[in-house]
Amino acid sequence: MFDLDNTLYPQSTNIFDMIDNNMKRFISKKLDVSFDEAFRLQKKFYLEFGTTLFGLMKYYNVNPDEFLDFVHDIDLTKLKKSKSLKYRINNLPGTKILFTNGDEKYAKRVLESLGIEDSIDQIFDIKRANYLPKPKLETYLRLIKEFNINPQQTVFFEDIEKNLEPAHKLGITTVHIKENFNSSQINKSKEFVDLSFKCIDSALESIINNIYRRNNG
Repeated sequence: MFDLDNTLYPQSTNIFDMIDNNMKRFISKKLDVSFDEAFRLQKKFYLEFGTTLFGLMKYYNVNPDEFLDFVHDIDLTKLKKSKSLKYRINNLPGTKILFTNGDEKYAKRVLESLGIEDSIDQIFDIKRANYLPKPKLETYLRLIKEFNINPQQTVFFEDIEKNLEPAHKLGITTVHIKENFNSSQINKSKEFVDLSFKCIDSALESIINNIYRRNNG
């Protein structure tokens, strides 16, 4: 299972910064509040619910499609097709699932920009999760049931550490993708983080090499 933003592409592309800014613009315009107040509400809802959208739907009856279309209207030209990423994902055994708090339409744009749209078998987006975002345990259970997943045979790649905790509780192997990670931080990792890497390519290379060694004795 793969998260999308800042996991399948580097955080340094600042793609999510553009989304983050669009959220503030949307809230400011929709609720007729200042940018400072929009920022406060955005972060409050994210910390409380896991996504800003959930809070806007709960307290302001915001149309989710209107929000998602607005915030994901961004330039993706910084994302480049990656033959190495495609090769490594294709060489993983099993079903490849994208697990994102974004929506499928945006997810497909990102996957196409990276050249890996054919490498992902399923997309479990925020709509499929009935707008209950990571890290809500109910959403992980819904995903597991929908795709008949065996947690003990599943690996989850994610950049937001707290989103790995429910997966770990369910028996899924957790991989934290953190661009500024270095080996000296290993002992400081949370107990629900099984492995940490600077980027998805490094994580996949390590896992594929381990599979190869195991299969070849």
